[in-house]
Amino acid sequence: MDKNRLAPPSFMSAIPPSWFQSILGALILALLVAIAIRWVKLPYTIALVIVGLVVGWLGEYWMPEDIELTGLLTAETIFFILLPPLLFEGASAMHIKKLKQNWRPITLLAIPGVLMNTVVIGFICWKLVWADSEHGFLYGLLVGSILAATDPVSVLALVKTLGAPKRLSVLIEGESLFNDGTAVVLFNILLATTLAVVSGVDVALMSIFTAGLSEFLVVVFVGAIAGLLCGLFANWLLLQSDDHLVEIAITLALAFGAFLLAEIMHGSGVISVVVAGLLVGNHGVKEGMTPTARIGMHHFWEVLAFLVNSVLFLLIGYELQAVFSWDSHVLYLSAVGIGAALLARLAVFPLTTIANIKNPNPVSTRWQVALWWGGLRGSIPLALLLLISHVVAHPPEFSYMGETISGTETMASTLAPIYDDMLIIAFSVVLFSLVVQGLTIRPMLQRLGISGSPADAELRYEVALAEVIGSRAALRRLSALNTQGLISDGDQTTLAEPYRTRVKESEAKIRELSEANVVHSARVERARRDLLSAQIQALHDAERTGAISSSVANDVLVRLDKALSESEFKQEEIQDASRKSDTLENAVEDDVAGTLIPESTESIVGVTVQEIEEE
Repeated sequence: MDKNRLAPPSFMSAIPPSWFQSILGALILALLVAIAIRWVKLPYTIALVIVGLVVGWLGEYWMPEDIELTGLLTAETIFFILLPPLLFEGASAMHIKKLKQNWRPITLLAIPGVLMNTVVIGFICWKLVWADSEHGFLYGLLVGSILAATDPVSVLALVKTLGAPKRLSVLIEGESLFNDGTAVVLFNILLATTLAVVSGVDVALMSIFTAGLSEFLVVVFVGAIAGLLCGLFANWLLLQSDDHLVEIAITLALAFGAFLLAEIMHGSGVISVVVAGLLVGNHGVKEGMTPTARIGMHHFWEVLAFLVNSVLFLLIGYELQAVFSWDSHVLYLSAVGIGAALLARLAVFPLTTIANIKNPNPVSTRWQVALWWGGLRGSIPLALLLLISHVVAHPPEFSYMGETISGTETMASTLAPIYDDMLIIAFSVVLFSLVVQGLTIRPMLQRLGISGSPADAELRYEVALAEVIGSRAALRRLSALNTQGLISDGDQTTLAEPYRTRVKESEAKIRELSEANVVHSARVERARRDLLSAQIQALHDAERTGAISSSVANDVLVRLDKALSESEFKQEEIQDASRKSDTLENAVEDDVAGTLIPESTESIVGVTVQEIEEE
């Protein structure tokens, strides 16, 4: 028999896309890293960058030929595929109320802060790198706009692992989510101006300022409107559905749709996704989602963000290594870029000091240091650099201030060496930011007394409180089951006895620990918050029923809301004052957690499963 007849025809075989094996290989490697970091105690995203660097340096010796990671990261991939879900996941988990309470420092850091960073980095790079170039200051401003903003992807991924106070997390996340809208618009203005000037167009400084300001306002406004419309429409759709799968799918479509709509309308896709995420996370999820969908959405976006971050940071590490040749010129440019970025980031101190004026809850000096060192750069600078790379390779035809400019070979040849220097400067800052700053931010927060575990008394109080809450819930449920005839009196007594014992012991601990200053202060402040919340709710109810007028209710509610915000800040201050430098790992003893688990069925019934099977 001819053996060739047994083989299936080759044209019947399905051929996977060229990128499929590379993405799958990157994902598998990322998952192995996630498992391995349990033993090395590194932040997951930082470990991925380091592994990506190692893979890039050594991959040619052992990586299969079918797996090629170079070129997988493009500007379009980052902006339209990787960025929207990560932005949405972060924005939907952020409370609008917290943003309102911290709007002054976040606004100052997101707008004036980006402009100040751009100018400082631009001036330093101009004087130390392009001093002899005809348009050196413009080149410096362009690279400054690339590095001015903190990266939301990197910051969000790191903040989740720090255990920092909630307000500090809001400041860091809020700045990173909103300052990209400023930075990307500024980058587009400077890139168009650079291309026009290189092409020989005479551009006045005042014209750049007025055109840039008007474009910035339009792009931010259009992005916010696009996000508002998409968010409202998504909330309406959530009200119409009772299917948890459909509701989760709506949030997924919203993340990509809000970004795409804003970009089509020539607005900021970043601002659009953030606004849409805030609307859905603070209103749609609570008012329109079923309980099953809320739980499913949390797990879905957690997994999606994990997968996207896994591939993204691994590829960032891989792409970074391709830039460095480690000669004296590269080291010089790296030192200039890193020094300029750190120096420009010092703008955090004067800006937050301004925000502290007449602020009853100022940002402390320790928090200012944390904001300065926590300004990470990551995927956004890479995406902007890739856009410049495309422009250099394929000079475009575009309109600038009413004049049509055609891309020429002269434009490409002029910008090519400038782009090479920008690439080294920006990639050096990203690498330093993710590896050095990313690895040292946790020890720095612990050294400053910002992050760490609570004081021993507070920790033991919380453990005892958890035991009481859990045990009482179990006792209430047992009583309900007995009332419904679902469990006998004898079994109820057997199951309830350990819980009653635990309640008595834990209540005694709570009374003893409540004498400690930190626990006493925290309990009183928590009680004050509960009292204020109860008064606010009662006034809302009275206003709805017409018992008091809206004008009186609004006047009193404004004062109560302010007092509630001050109480929340006070609670954080109490917690910060009592923090230790160690972490919360293994804080809850195994025997404590074990006491909350009901007695086994075998111990109550007196019969094992095997004996039941033998009957």
